Amino acid sequence: MPWTDALLRFQDIDLELQKLNQKLADIEASLHDTATLKQAQQNAEEAEQTAHAARKAQKDVEFELQRTQTELQQTEQRLYGGNVTNPRQLEDLQAKSQSLRKWVAKLEDDLLEAMVAREEADEVEAKTGAHLKHITAKRATLEQNLAAERAVLQTRGQTLLKEAECAKARIPQTIMDSYHYLTSRTGGIPVARLQGEICSMCGVEVLKPTQRKVKNGEEAYCDGCRRLLVA
Repeated sequence: MPWTDALLRFQDIDLELQKLNQKLADIEASLHDTATLKQAQQNAEEAEQTAHAARKAQKDVEFELQRTQTELQQTEQRLYGGNVTNPRQLEDLQAKSQSLRKWVAKLEDDLLEAMVAREEADEVEAKTGAHLKHITAKRATLEQNLAAERAVLQTRGQTLLKEAECAKARIPQTIMDSYHYLTSRTGGIPVARLQGEICSMCGVEVLKPTQRKVKNGEEAYCDGCRRLLVA
């Protein structure tokens, strides 16, 4: 294989490796990007805490309502049981009964609100929990697919590196030095073909002396873009 062909092959490999490495970098970024999963976990945790608090609040109201209803029942039993005859005591019992009835009515309203709040919190908890389950499963599938793709790319990369070494062995060191020097100055494509009398990269018509050097397989550079020029 002439060094010019080897150089073109080396550049093709180099470009493919750049794309491959970028894909690998993107895969690593995707594997480390767990923002969506973390947000879903946070939402589910917050919803679970809210639902737990709502259920506790409802139980607290239910307990207080039951306690107050029992106290009201006992008060009215004393009030109407006939065992208490003292007018002052009867008046106190009647006032207490009225106060307890108002408190029961208030607690019943509170209980209704607590039940509504608990139902809403339970609904949000179920929704965020289902969403977290979906995101977790989706994330697991994504990681599996990315890991498989990464393995394929890494294997391909190893093959390309071996091919690059074989091609490099056929290229003069001075040419390789120029290649590396020009890579960052030519957008990563330091080698161009001479197509007729035109540079394939910049479209400039190459001077005759340069054309002769290219056709003779000598080191030559485009008169326009200064890339390494090969036939």
